Amino acid sequence: MDVLTDVLNTMHAQSHVQFSMELTAPWGIKAPAVTDSALFFVVTRGSCYIEIDGLEAPVSLVGGDLVMLPHGNAHTLRDHLDSAVVPLEGLAKGCPMHNAHRVFRYGGGGSLTAMVAGHFIFESQVSKPFLSALPSLILIHGEQGQMVPWLETTLKWMAAEANSKNPGAQIMVSRLTDMLFIQILRSHIAECSGQESECRVKAGWLRAMADPNIGKAFEMIHEQPNHPWTVAGLAAQVNMSRTAFSTRFTNLAGVPPLAYVTKWRMFKASDFLRRSEATIAEIASSVGYESEASFSKAFKREMGVAPGTYRREGQNGMIGVQLSNKVA
Repeated sequence: MDVLTDVLNTMHAQSHVQFSMELTAPWGIKAPAVTDSALFFVVTRGSCYIEIDGLEAPVSLVGGDLVMLPHGNAHTLRDHLDSAVVPLEGLAKGCPMHNAHRVFRYGGGGSLTAMVAGHFIFESQVSKPFLSALPSLILIHGEQGQMVPWLETTLKWMAAEANSKNPGAQIMVSRLTDMLFIQILRSHIAECSGQESECRVKAGWLRAMADPNIGKAFEMIHEQPNHPWTVAGLAAQVNMSRTAFSTRFTNLAGVPPLAYVTKWRMFKASDFLRRSEATIAEIASSVGYESEASFSKAFKREMGVAPGTYRREGQNGMIGVQLSNKVA
C-alpha cells in the first residue's frame, strides 16, 4: 500500500456538502472558520478574489481555478477588493438555496461569477497532524480559463450523482469526493516536487514523500509498521549513509526517522482500537511491540490516554485526543 493511500484510509474522509454559487457584481461574502473540515471552491465562470485569514495577500482566481483551504480558515470572497462584504451567516438566511439544483444566488446584478463549493469532513482525530502539514491554501490553476480535465470530469459526475435518484447515489458521491480530495493532494505533491524552496515551508510529510530516497523510506515504514526499524536499517534500504539519511529525513519530514515511525504506529493503533475488536495485545503486535505494557506506555505518551481508555471513550464519541506532537 502506498503512503498516501495508507494515510487517507486512516484519516477517514466523510461526505461533503456540494452546491453552486451564482454571484453577480458587486458582491462580497465573509465566511467564518470551520473545524475538522477542508473547504474547496472551483471557479467555473468569471473571476474573483479570495482573502484568507493568516495570509497577507489576496489571491486572484479565474475560471478553471480550484482552491482548497485544508484548515478551514475564515476567508472572504468578492468580485473586487473594494466591494462591500456581507457575513455569510446573515446572508444565508435572506438568500435561501434553490433546492432543485442546490444553487445559491446573490449580488448586485452585474457580471456573473459562478463557483462550485463544498467541503471534506475528516472523521478521525488522527487526521489533524497530517492536515497540519498542508498549507493554509492549495491553489490549482486551470488551463487557459478551463478546468483541468480530471477536475471537470469529477465535478460533473459528482453533480449528476448528487441530483440522481438512482440506487447507490449517496455512496457514489462519497467515493467521488474521496477521488477529488486525492487528486488535489496529488497535484500539491507534484507542485512540491517542482518547487523545492517554497514547498519546504508548505509541507512536511507530503514534502518528504516527494523526495525519491526519503519517499521510499516512508513507503517501507507504512508497508511494515511492525518491522523493528532502525535509522541505520532505513538508510541502508535507500543507499544513504546513516547521518545523511537522518538529516535529510528530519529536514523534509519535520521529525526524526524513528519519531515518525512511532507516531505512525500510534496512529494506526488508534484506528485499530476504534474500528476493530482485536485485543490490545494483538494491536500492539501488529504495530511492532512485543509486549502490551511497552505498547501501552508508548501509546499514552503519544496520544495522551491509555489504549483501553481511548477505545472506550473513542467508540462512544467522547474522547478529544491530545496529540503530544504534530507531524510538521
